[in-house]
Amino acid sequence: MPADELEELRSIDREQALRQANATLQTQLVAAKNKGAEIVNAVYQAAYDASLLARTEKVKPPVPDKRTKSAEVALWHMTDWQGAKLTTSYNSEVMKERAWLFATKAAKITEIQRTDHPVKDCTIMFGGDMVEGLWNFPTQPHEIDATLFKQFVTVAKLIEEVVQFSLSVYEHVTVVAEWGNHGRLGSKRDAIPKSDNLDRMTYELARQRLEHETRLTWADCPEDIQRVEIGNYRALLMHGDEVGRSGFASPSTFQAAGNRWRAGAYDWDFQDIYLGHYHKHAQENLSDGLGAIYWTGSLESDNRYARDSMAASGVPSQRLHFVDPDKGRVSAIYQVWCDGQ
Repeated sequence: MPADELEELRSIDREQALRQANATLQTQLVAAKNKGAEIVNAVYQAAYDASLLARTEKVKPPVPDKRTKSAEVALWHMTDWQGAKLTTSYNSEVMKERAWLFATKAAKITEIQRTDHPVKDCTIMFGGDMVEGLWNFPTQPHEIDATLFKQFVTVAKLIEEVVQFSLSVYEHVTVVAEWGNHGRLGSKRDAIPKSDNLDRMTYELARQRLEHETRLTWADCPEDIQRVEIGNYRALLMHGDEVGRSGFASPSTFQAAGNRWRAGAYDWDFQDIYLGHYHKHAQENLSDGLGAIYWTGSLESDNRYARDSMAASGVPSQRLHFVDPDKGRVSAIYQVWCDGQ
């Protein structure tokens, strides 16, 4: 056979092979998208069912503080509840107890602050991993006390109740919510947008059920970095898995990232960064000495993964700050223990 005819046959074979490969990839892509859609649709149905629950009455506001002295703003950072995580010392009921313990302690500390100056408003930052999820590691479904639907309803209800309580303590409350890696739907290989996240869905259910509260400001969180603004104070709320390999970064790595963001890599002027994810309470200054990175602990205890893979553990705690909105800086810092001790 002449060489030119042989080459023509070979080109036809290559074209057919490419067509077949393309058809196979298209089939796989459709299957992946369909699988992702099934997961998301199931959660959306759960959201609809849960939204039918009876809506609560408006919260009675506190007595207005009429003092003219400059007021500060309470800043609650509540993160990493890991709702439905099951260990020897943690489960959904313990989660509720610890969340309420923080809220009541924060209210008492606020009253102490009020003996010197008004604290009329509060900003609550929900930092992600509010649910435990199902797809983060192979044994996870065996380490929970509730499946996805119950996680969604239980955590959303607890978030709603905590916000309601805050409305009884402060004249106005602002909620800024960030979603975490545990809220991911499906595996990392499933064709599901990152923003279709169970944390975000729990926030949305609680937010919609509190729409009748006129003293509450709460926006949706489609982005994975949230902006916090209290007067002249500006900060970023992140979960903590945005930097590093496989969602883990050393403090120095996060410091370097924070310095780059402040130098212009992130197009919004801010001072501080708030993180969860690492289940630890810590603080690292940024290079200018004014800004800082604040890590906040978790409500969870006895995390085997953190203990065995990173030799890390922490006493359950959440973070409470008070912010001077005129000077644009944090004026007081508290680590609030949540283990009942």
